[in-house]
Amino acid sequence: MSYTVTEATVVFPDKKAVSSFSSGYASKKPCAHIDCELEGGFERSIWIPVRVARLYVKNRPDLPCDWDNFREAVQLIERKCALTMVTEMLSRRDHATGEVRDKLARYGFHQPAIDFAVERATEYRFLDESRFCSYFIEERKRRGWGQRKIETELKRRHVVLDDIPGYPEDYFAVEDDLARASALLAKRRVPETRAFEKLVRFLMGRGFSYHVAADAVKSRLDAEREERAV
Repeated sequence: MSYTVTEATVVFPDKKAVSSFSSGYASKKPCAHIDCELEGGFERSIWIPVRVARLYVKNRPDLPCDWDNFREAVQLIERKCALTMVTEMLSRRDHATGEVRDKLARYGFHQPAIDFAVERATEYRFLDESRFCSYFIEERKRRGWGQRKIETELKRRHVVLDDIPGYPEDYFAVEDDLARASALLAKRRVPETRAFEKLVRFLMGRGFSYHVAADAVKSRLDAEREERAV
């Protein structure tokens, strides 16, 4: 049975709820909703992200309108807003695909709109998982991060490590990890007590394996002893 929408009212969330999300207290941004009055005294509501509601206000479909056509018009606006939001995200910095999906979901976008935006952004090569991973790994290596810390951060961004071409062989070698760990230790003062334990813990906290951390610390302490002996 088809219903006809005779009236549609947009209701925005209160400012306190929006402020709570902006401050980091809420995990999901409060949504707006369109309350629809249908012929026959029925009512239905469509929950949508706030930015979708704002665009809807500027592009309201003519009423009365068939319910299916009305809902399709709202979904079209939502897909458009989702793609716009993705391009805005990527203009600020590159993102992992899972990271983009997560952010859109937190803003209240529905799965079909998220899928549409991700597919289009990937098609236009605005969104490129391989490019993101390659840059992310190399940039974190330059910061002195170890493999484990990099992997932990990639997983937090919903990256599947097995899907990265050539990973980990093309990105990590024991010699390179040891060189980065040694470079970090060269800038750090050797503790007077429990030096080995403290320095190994420091390197492991930066994402290096125990094996790499221990080798780097041994070399650093050996060099320190040689300097003192001269």
